[in-house]
Amino acid sequence: MNKNRIILLYLLLLLAHVAHVFEEVWGRFIAIDVLGSLGRFLVLNWVTFCIPVVFFFFILRQKRWAYYAGMFYAAIMILNGLGHNIMTIATGKYFGGWAGGFTGIALIIIGSFLLHALWKGKPAAIT
Repeated sequence: MNKNRIILLYLLLLLAHVAHVFEEVWGRFIAIDVLGSLGRFLVLNWVTFCIPVVFFFFILRQKRWAYYAGMFYAAIMILNGLGHNIMTIATGKYFGGWAGGFTGIALIIIGSFLLHALWKGKPAAIT
């Protein structure tokens, strides 16, 4: 059952990650202008999405290192969600500013559950 929970939570976090990028594009997240173009922003996000997909593949194969990598991904997504919400509140600017706060809430919640599930479900070390 724990493996099914990890799979579900990981897939939900990947889905929230994609939704988050859509929200950033829709709200014209400030990083789009910093990177110079929407294309660069989307390429960078494509890479940051593909890496955790690789981690997920190895989690399915029960590789202990992948559980730690997945925990790192979940933690980054939690921080990402917190950052968008804190900066939106601090600056008062969503459109053309720190867009991503709505899906950021999902990143925080799902990421927290996934982090816990990965920690509890990681395979035992080989001795």
